[in-house]
Amino acid sequence: MNLKRIGTPSICNICKENCGIQVQNTGHGLRITGNPDHPVSKGFLCIRGKNFGEIHASPHRLQEPLLKNGSGWQPISYDKALRLLADRFDGIRQKYGAESVVFYKGESLKHQEISQYFSHLARGFGTPNYISVGSLCHFAMTLGFTLTCGGIPAPDYSRIKSAIIWGANPAVSLARSSLELKQALKEGLKLVVVDPSVTRTAELADCHLAITPGTDGYLALAFIKYAVLNQHIHPSLKLGNGWDDLCNMISDISIQDLLKPARISEEGFLYAASLIFGHLPGWIQTGSGLELQPVGVQTVRAISSLLTILDPYAVTTPMSSRLSTLPGEDGYPAIQAEPIGKTELPLFEASLGQGQGMLLPKAILQDDPYPVRAMMVIGGNPLMTFPGTPIYRQAFKKLDFLAVFDLFMTPTAQIADLVLPAATFLENLELIDYGRGGKPYLGLIRPVADTGFGWPAWKLIFRLADAFGLKNLFPWRDNKEAIKHRLSPGTITFDNLMESPSSTVVYTPEPRMPGQWNTPDKKVNYFSSLVEKTGNFPLPVMESFRLPHSPDDMFPFWLSTGDRVPSYQHSQFRESLTCKADFPKPVLDMHPEAASRLGIVHDEKVRLSTRDGRIDLPVRLTQEVRHDCLRLAHGWVEANANELTCPEYLDPLSGFPWMRALPARVERVAGQ
Repeated sequence: MNLKRIGTPSICNICKENCGIQVQNTGHGLRITGNPDHPVSKGFLCIRGKNFGEIHASPHRLQEPLLKNGSGWQPISYDKALRLLADRFDGIRQKYGAESVVFYKGESLKHQEISQYFSHLARGFGTPNYISVGSLCHFAMTLGFTLTCGGIPAPDYSRIKSAIIWGANPAVSLARSSLELKQALKEGLKLVVVDPSVTRTAELADCHLAITPGTDGYLALAFIKYAVLNQHIHPSLKLGNGWDDLCNMISDISIQDLLKPARISEEGFLYAASLIFGHLPGWIQTGSGLELQPVGVQTVRAISSLLTILDPYAVTTPMSSRLSTLPGEDGYPAIQAEPIGKTELPLFEASLGQGQGMLLPKAILQDDPYPVRAMMVIGGNPLMTFPGTPIYRQAFKKLDFLAVFDLFMTPTAQIADLVLPAATFLENLELIDYGRGGKPYLGLIRPVADTGFGWPAWKLIFRLADAFGLKNLFPWRDNKEAIKHRLSPGTITFDNLMESPSSTVVYTPEPRMPGQWNTPDKKVNYFSSLVEKTGNFPLPVMESFRLPHSPDDMFPFWLSTGDRVPSYQHSQFRESLTCKADFPKPVLDMHPEAASRLGIVHDEKVRLSTRDGRIDLPVRLTQEVRHDCLRLAHGWVEANANELTCPEYLDPLSGFPWMRALPARVERVAGQ
């Protein structure tokens, strides 16, 4: 592919891939293309990145702060809005304590510099309740892997000879990374995909195991049992904490018994095992399909235990560049209360350092463990993305004050008291570290196209700090000064990043010792004393994989509410006409034979129900799903998947909600 450099280089911030981009103003709009000079993405850019100019220039963007005035909205200045917000937060803090104010950061602002800034502001304000989308995304996986082996290893395709993609669909969710996977497949990598659906990634696999939803832990133990029986165990693993306990646990369980709940044929399992154990070392990628269940962390612990067998030398320590700490971290006010969820979920709070958003309704509606009366939401739409939309709607409406910072008037913004317009990443300046993905590059998102509609997140945070009397936390005029300060301990300068044709500069990571796990004692923890202290099973035993409910006569199907669609990023991008044309409406995926039994035809509107709610939407018949499964993309206002979920059944270690493997029912709508 012969690509030329066109336009100003920057970095896309739609997803964690952070592909390099080139932005050119054609006079008729923005042309956004992949940057061939970028050392990681090498010119690749997905449909969302290419069409982000439509989001940037959307006439539906918020253009001025809005204060709710009765049933309508009153435009006000940004300065007045910040004074009002600061006054309301300060008054609530004085009356109820700082813990009564929640700072929430959504997925659209990602997990790097702005996340650190917002957390810093929350700590300076005195609240323990900095909460993020990490309450239901990625961090249950991180917790499961960290408890077992110290972290999630990035793939090293120069070493590994096989891979299991488990409950993930990187061909859609991580399109740039999937190019590396496809190249490795061309070079001989063996691939097993474990997923109930025939995903785009499953289509690439040598073997696809169409597992019964919610039974992944049993299959992981079956692979471990196979490894023990066939002596695929590296001697160093036997020194791991609880290796003998793990072996004793599975000694009286047959592979056949472990395969029964998963409904995987023995023939299919043995073929998958021969591919993986015949081509070691191997690697496992897990996805949110595993963690969004009440059995998520223990399932991930079983899978991470298997990973250590497939590759005893996997590196789980993330890379990072040298950055200075933020000023004032040593002068936070004393926290007067524990974060929401710390009592119930001590490992989640200890590992992430945040409150658990799934317990917010209890705090707001029941004052448990204490009253929550105000909330600031930046870059998130929790009313749509959190489970049990009716419960969160009731809770958010009860708040004394809710402020939302976003590009659009989202459902969450509609019930807020104050709405603040945000800038897009094309108007932002922010550092990006690729080290978390195993790539030693520091990058710079640059402001390349200004609309003047809203503020970048750093400006909002800096100005809020001023309004709260916390100027010492962010003593800079702008983020350029802040970035220069943060870069000062290392050798990379701001000018280096600005002058780079890729907007990135390589750095030398800290040396890492092969064969050492990133746990306190450098050993694998098959038996976790930390988990045992919480009153849960210290080993990933079969009992820990049992869901609260399974399909029955009333709800005979398994439902997944989180199908990934290439055109959208969760609830984002419905404002892009090009992306909307690619996937114009919500649909329920259903197998043709299952539909035929119910007299349902393609594109017919049906009623989808769970124990917690129901929605109406059209059916799309497809062979991609199992006969007993249903698949639904989330993020649609007109068919909100989280009308079907609730924050009742939570994982006992992470607090993550039940959003996959839900028992469900499909009925024809009267009059159709």
